Amino acid sequence: MSRISLCTYGLFLISVLTGCSTKEAKEEYKADICVYSGNASGVMAAIAAAQRNQSVILVEHSRWLGGFVGGGSRVLRDCVYADDIGGLTRMIMQKDVEMGGLPSLEDYTKARGHLMGFGPHNKQLEFRKLFVELARKHNIKVVYEHRLSKVLKNKNKIKSILLDYAPPQKDGCPSPKATVKNAIKIQAKVFIDASYEGDLMAEAGVSYTVGRESRTQYNESLAGQRNLKVFDISPYLKENDPSSGLLPMIDKAPFQEGAASRHIMPYNFRLYWQKNGAMPGEPTNYNPEEYALVTRSLKKKNWRKYITWPQNNHARAGMVSSSIPGLQSDYPDADWSERSKIWRAWIDHVKIMHKLTGSKLGLMKGEYPDTNDFPHFLYVRLARRMISDYVMTQHDLMLQTDIENPIGLGYYMVDIYPSRLVATPDGKVGLEGEVAEMISPGPYQIPYESIVPRQEQCENLLVPVCISATHLALSSIRMEPTYMIMGEAAGIAANQAIHEKTAVQKINQKIYRNALLDAGMVIEWDGKGYENKKTYDGRPSYWISHPGQYSKKPYETLYKGQR
Repeated sequence: MSRISLCTYGLFLISVLTGCSTKEAKEEYKADICVYSGNASGVMAAIAAAQRNQSVILVEHSRWLGGFVGGGSRVLRDCVYADDIGGLTRMIMQKDVEMGGLPSLEDYTKARGHLMGFGPHNKQLEFRKLFVELARKHNIKVVYEHRLSKVLKNKNKIKSILLDYAPPQKDGCPSPKATVKNAIKIQAKVFIDASYEGDLMAEAGVSYTVGRESRTQYNESLAGQRNLKVFDISPYLKENDPSSGLLPMIDKAPFQEGAASRHIMPYNFRLYWQKNGAMPGEPTNYNPEEYALVTRSLKKKNWRKYITWPQNNHARAGMVSSSIPGLQSDYPDADWSERSKIWRAWIDHVKIMHKLTGSKLGLMKGEYPDTNDFPHFLYVRLARRMISDYVMTQHDLMLQTDIENPIGLGYYMVDIYPSRLVATPDGKVGLEGEVAEMISPGPYQIPYESIVPRQEQCENLLVPVCISATHLALSSIRMEPTYMIMGEAAGIAANQAIHEKTAVQKINQKIYRNALLDAGMVIEWDGKGYENKKTYDGRPSYWISHPGQYSKKPYETLYKGQR
C-alpha cells in the first residue's frame, strides 16, 4: 500500500491521526487521493479508494463525519426498495437495519421501507461513530475542522489545495473567520469534491449553476416556478396597504408560472422532539419586525393553517415552518462569513418559532451530546450544481434516455419543497415551488459523465454530490443513499484514473463498469419490485400508476409483469 508522504512531522501529524485540532502553522501533505467533505458520500469515496490501496486524506470542516447521515437523518429514511442499492451503501443500510432491531435488510425490504425511525431515538450518535470507525478501519487520514481556502492548478489540473483551520462554534455553527489561514497544503493526484456546497469544484473553475431552471430550458414539464398556494393574509407592512411595502419574509420578485428563479428549495434542521426535552439557550438575534408575518398569523384562531410548528422537518403545507422563506438561496455562493450568519439565523429561527408558538415540547436528549442536543448539521438539500457534458434532467428520471455509462441508480420521486413566499396580485401571501410527483416507473440510471467536469476545465476532479443535473433532477437524486453510491463510484474512478495515468474523463469504461459490478454496485434495474402497491402502513408507493405513458418504450415490453 502506498503511504501518505509527510513533508513535516510534529503535533499536527498527531492531530490528523486522532481527529484532534491544532493551531500550528502551515503543514504540507501528499496523498494519492484527497476527498473534500466527510459527509456520507465523501466517506464512501474515501473507503472505495483506500480499499484499492490508494493513500487517502479526507477533509471535513466540522468535528463530525457523516454529514446529514448522523446530522439529522438515517440512510434508510425514505428508501422504498433496498434491493436496487448495492456496494458500500448496502453495507451501511444493513448497519441501519441492525440498529433498528431487524435481523436483515431483506426483512426491511419485505416491509417496503418506510420504517422511518426504529424506536424512540433516531440513532444519530451511532451513525457518527460508525463513520469514524470505518475511516479508522481503512486507515483513512481525517483532517477535521479545516475548510477550503484556495485551489492551485496547472492548466486544467489541480496540483494542491490550501485549507484554513476554522473550528466550528460550540453548537456546530461554522466559524465566520478562520483561526489560521492556509494552515495546510494538500497535494494529490486526484481530488473528489463530495461537499454539499461544491466549494472545491467552484474554486477549481468548473462551470456550475444555482437556482431553478425555467420549464423551457431543458423541456422539463415540472420545472420553474409553479404550484402557487394562496393564504388569506396580508403580505404588507401595514395590513392591506401595498404602499407600505412588503413584510421581510416576502420575496419582492413576482410569481411567474414556469419561469426560472434564483430560489432553490429550502433548508432546515431535522429536529426530534420529546415532552421532557429542552430548548438550549436563547436566540442570539431576534428582531420582531423580521417575524411580523408569523406574529400576524398567530393572532388568527386557525393559525396552524399558516404556521406549522413544531416540526421534525420542514412542513410544506403552511407559510412558515422550519425554514426561513427564501434565505437558503443566499447560501450556496456565500463565503463562510456570510454562511455562518445564515446558519446562525436558522438556529435562532428554531428558538424564536418555539417561543412565539408557545410549544411545550423540547429537543430529544442524547442525539447530539457535543452540541447540547441541538443538531450540528444544517440540512443543505442542494446547493451548487455542476454543468458538465451531460446534464441530468426530468427525462432521465422518466427513463426516456439511453445512459451509456451508468454508475448506479436513483430511486426517489421528484420532491421539491416550496421555495419562497410572494405577494399575489390580489394582496395575499402566496407560497410557490412545491413539486411532489411520482414520475418514474422504477429506478433510473445515473451517468458517469454527470459526476466529472468538462475535461478542459479540470481533468483530475470528481464531483459526486453537486453533480451535473437540473434543480428538478437533483431534487430526486438528492437522497443520501444515492449520494453515497455516487461517492463510491467516484472513489473507484479515481483509483482507475491513477492506475491508467489518465484524466478522469478518459478512463476505460469497460474496465470501470466491471469494477463497479465487482464492488456489488447495482447499475441496471431488472424491472422488478416497483409495482404500484401501497406500503404495509397503507401509504402509496413512490411510483406512478401507469409507467407506459412516460416511457420511451411500450409499457408492455419494458415493464412486462409489473402491473
